[in-house]
Amino acid sequence: MFKFKEILTEDFKAGLKDFLDYNQKRQRLHYRKIIDMTLKLLFMLIMPLAYTVVSQFLENRFTSTVCSDKAGCMRGRLMRGYNTPLFEAFMGIPYALPPLGELRFSSPKEFPKWENTLNAFEAKPDCIQKNYLLPTYPVSGSEDCLYLNVYRPLHHHNTHKLPVMIYIHGGGWFSGTANPAITGPEYIMDTEQVILVTFSYRLGALGFLSTGDANIPGNFGLKDQLLAMKWVQNNIAAFGGDREKVTLFGQSVGGVSAHMHMLSPQAEGLFQGVIALSGTANVPFAINDKPLEQALRTAELCGIENATNLSTKELLNSLRAIDVDILIRAGDGLKFWSVDHITNYRPVIESSDIKDAFLTRHPEDILRSGDYKPVPFMLGTVPKEGAVRVAAIMESQELKESFNKDFYNILQKFLDFPTHLEGKQLASKMKRIIQEYFKGEEELNDNTRQGFLDLVTERGFHHPYYNAIKNYINTIDTKSYPIYLYSFNYSGPYSYSTLYTGGLSSLDYGVVHCDDLIYLFRSPLLFPDFPKDSRHAKALQLFVGNFVHFAKYREPRSSPPLKRCNKSTFQRRPDTICDYQLFENGNLESSTNILKTDNKFNVERMKFWDDILRE
Repeated sequence: MFKFKEILTEDFKAGLKDFLDYNQKRQRLHYRKIIDMTLKLLFMLIMPLAYTVVSQFLENRFTSTVCSDKAGCMRGRLMRGYNTPLFEAFMGIPYALPPLGELRFSSPKEFPKWENTLNAFEAKPDCIQKNYLLPTYPVSGSEDCLYLNVYRPLHHHNTHKLPVMIYIHGGGWFSGTANPAITGPEYIMDTEQVILVTFSYRLGALGFLSTGDANIPGNFGLKDQLLAMKWVQNNIAAFGGDREKVTLFGQSVGGVSAHMHMLSPQAEGLFQGVIALSGTANVPFAINDKPLEQALRTAELCGIENATNLSTKELLNSLRAIDVDILIRAGDGLKFWSVDHITNYRPVIESSDIKDAFLTRHPEDILRSGDYKPVPFMLGTVPKEGAVRVAAIMESQELKESFNKDFYNILQKFLDFPTHLEGKQLASKMKRIIQEYFKGEEELNDNTRQGFLDLVTERGFHHPYYNAIKNYINTIDTKSYPIYLYSFNYSGPYSYSTLYTGGLSSLDYGVVHCDDLIYLFRSPLLFPDFPKDSRHAKALQLFVGNFVHFAKYREPRSSPPLKRCNKSTFQRRPDTICDYQLFENGNLESSTNILKTDNKFNVERMKFWDDILRE
């Protein structure tokens, strides 16, 4: 029988205490929210070890055995759908050798074929991480984490091959999960039309630290993703999947990653469509242009003596010997303020001499040149992406006061400017930004809150999104490889803003970063289920159905109709963009009141950022 006390580690107890202390000042007014958030945090911390706590979501029956010539035989279990009674789940399948010892800071190695039948009944722990999006930044997970999950409809695979959807989770390359308690497959499985694959990949320093040379080339998290995709190519037919109809999709840095795979020659032929949610390969946090400097600083923070005088080979050996918990916590020392930059360890540009180099050119250069193998592409965004960080700052008087004490310098670093902008040129651009978004007021307050939110949204997400579209239609044959757009503006009863603020949000931030995931993946440990006859259930069915339709036919649903997005359309609309699907609140008596067509976009602000970032 499962016992909570067996998993309440000292780190967990300390984290929970910190969390409660953090909220003590506001306890009287927000007692109910605090308890609710504490329980959510509790579940998120212990989830990998305590999955049996949610065993009521699983049927105590096993699937038939699936055998692959390259991997071996696997037996899964049945899970309950949201609307459908049952589907099959094969969880915790190893796709790579555990990246431990000599395999730390190495490209992943394919897991060999096993002899006995693998019991793929439960998800494995997440990759070890420190989640800076939670109030107490807990460390959780395991270094042994390269596993995937395969979900398929019951019996439907027996009649014909099914399209495959591979999901890359977000989390800033420092956190995230493929666990079905948060990335639940139920909504997609309810369609009974596709096979879904989710997986974990290395995060933080373990996934993205680099010395800029062959000793620690970096991009290990992206290479893990690549190997998971190769596993699908080699084995998905055994599950009834069509290896020639694979859609890669991801959210936030998962969307960035999916887009990067389209640009990398290493991934060519592994998928036939891409969906990027709230993230493109040209976001300002996509690339670390000073990897060696960061690696040396990480070594110092780990307590490695004389780190700056070590060769990169010596540095590799020293970092491999460091306790993983120390290595993960070392990332704290890279922050310039609070937990920012929230995304420190990032992909890097590798030398073409490295045989399995993932990226040898900057993504922006590749996008502008069109020098890559495109596939049909769907990308979308939400209105208030920037709340992923802004909400926590604006809800904390302590953080606002700290920010305001050094407003100019913190804001400048916060915006992640390219290295070519410096000195007087940067100062001039900062002055324009402060005037545009803060009306010249150098302070975070109630009057500037919306401007701050718009600034982080547009700099971090909407401007890269706009330029990704523009570069695609200017360089790619959109008749052969069409591009489709959407905006998720649907506002329901639950929002990730409650997680970003520790459950104490007193303000309405609108539809924020990750809110679309509530309508794509069931998350029983974060949010209650929608009543099945509710307007929200209808909205998620439309949203999921759109993604599944793209996976099957390489285009979204055609009702309402979209005009083709191409160069001429873009040029004829100087103040808007191509048609996009708009998911929004409406009279939900018919689907047309949720799913509409629109083309409005703040193009003036996009031009403003084009000018700001110009050399």
